[in-house]
Amino acid sequence: MKAAIEETTVENIGTYMKSPIRTIPFDSTLREFLKQLNENRVGSLIVNKNDEHVGIVTKWDFIRKAIGQRMDPETTTVSEIMNGILLTLERSTPIEDARIFMIENKIRHIPVMEENQIVGMLSFKDMIRKSVDQKLIDSFSKSTLEAFRNFMLEASPLPPTESEDLPGEISSIIKLTDEARNVEIMIVLNYSEEVSRKIYKDIFGEDATSIKDVCNVVAEIANVMAGNAKVEISHLVKEILTLTHSEKTSKNAKGSFHFDIGLPTTVIGSGHSVFGVEKLSTAKTFIPFENEGTHVFLLGLIFQKKEEDS
Repeated sequence: MKAAIEETTVENIGTYMKSPIRTIPFDSTLREFLKQLNENRVGSLIVNKNDEHVGIVTKWDFIRKAIGQRMDPETTTVSEIMNGILLTLERSTPIEDARIFMIENKIRHIPVMEENQIVGMLSFKDMIRKSVDQKLIDSFSKSTLEAFRNFMLEASPLPPTESEDLPGEISSIIKLTDEARNVEIMIVLNYSEEVSRKIYKDIFGEDATSIKDVCNVVAEIANVMAGNAKVEISHLVKEILTLTHSEKTSKNAKGSFHFDIGLPTTVIGSGHSVFGVEKLSTAKTFIPFENEGTHVFLLGLIFQKKEEDS
């Protein structure tokens, strides 16, 4: 194992790491790997062989290698997709040094060492988790409600949640992009098929004959919502740059955003995912909407740099 940065400071990564570490035998299948990730609610596992730590395997390894190369999860072992070069950081490492180290090495999970033992796992996401300003939540909620009223659907927002689960079978996705400021906001509207079909029927007065017709309607809602949000958040420069860029950049923020709206896309199917590969600058929030105590849809917001720094 290659130990990285060692420095003593009060604000160190020990505060942010998760302990104890989770391990998996090197000959375990990818199916067993996914089961452990879900049961332990983690994004990575240390790989063991003969009681030694020989690598690390992450959710991203599975997406990029196993899914990308269509490996069979029942027969492929974690040793085939793991990273055998096990970089580590000392528990005393300052937060900023750890952040820079992980960005430079393009890693999202790193074991934490103390007295030559791995004592925890540091996730980049946990280390830089940022709270989305209430002004942004209010602006996007207002934009969403206005869009849905155009399609004859009433709902009320609930407090944001950290859960990334998408309970509905249909998601409509659209992006707002400001090239000059290198900002991208992904908007996700997630509904059940039942709610989506109800929206269609309320608009046209008849049942949809195909799922394609339903998807066209929910995609148009996302388009209208993005147009509303583009105006509502244009002046919230500091609040958005605080999430996507450095503190220095956000403090010096002036002017307003000039967002371009992308084309809406739709993903369908139970248990689907729309987030893809997370960028290191990602900040997220999820806002449930209900009507008379019944869940109607979920609004997901992902704030990130359009392009990561090289």
